[in-house]
Amino acid sequence: MESKKSTKIKIISLVASLVICFLLIGVSVYAALTQTVTINNNINITTGGQTEVAVKVSEYINAGTTAITASPASITGWTEKVTKSATEQTKEGSVTPIDFNLTTGKNYYAYKFEFTNSSTVKAYAHISASAVGNTQLTIYYGETLSASMSSLENNIALDADVDLDATGGTGEFYIIVAANKALENLTAVAEIPFNISITIDQNV
Repeated sequence: MESKKSTKIKIISLVASLVICFLLIGVSVYAALTQTVTINNNINITTGGQTEVAVKVSEYINAGTTAITASPASITGWTEKVTKSATEQTKEGSVTPIDFNLTTGKNYYAYKFEFTNSSTVKAYAHISASAVGNTQLTIYYGETLSASMSSLENNIALDADVDLDATGGTGEFYIIVAANKALENLTAVAEIPFNISITIDQNV
């Protein structure tokens, strides 16, 4: 009788140990799959001087989990997100929040800014973005999309100009926020802002 009772206790202990073991495995896998770097981003466009410049902002979100070590040479499938007509003085909008997460599997977010100057004066678009203090991310930028775009060092804010000729002058600018580590290797961080501002004015 005592032996049966002892065997029962051993079986219950073994089952309980296995359950705890599985729970620990489940927690560690869940934690690995939810390592996240999230950026909440907004775009603000303002106009000054005598300029009339139309602005179109589009985004592209790349599906992938591998590390991005260079800017993409080309992108197709842009989605228009914010549009300012030539006569509007200001425009505010938001794009999809950036979320680097193995579960959702997106390894870079790209933004294209298109400018058309319909005024009779030369103009420029001044583009700035807040610094991103995270060495796991690389910010690529430039007036041409290519595999050799410039990149920002960690904690450096974006500060660039696009010159626009009078009466029909056009220009483009690209910003790409990429994970330079494979998504499963990311270290989770708190949400950070990445706000993009565009100020349009006339050249003097």
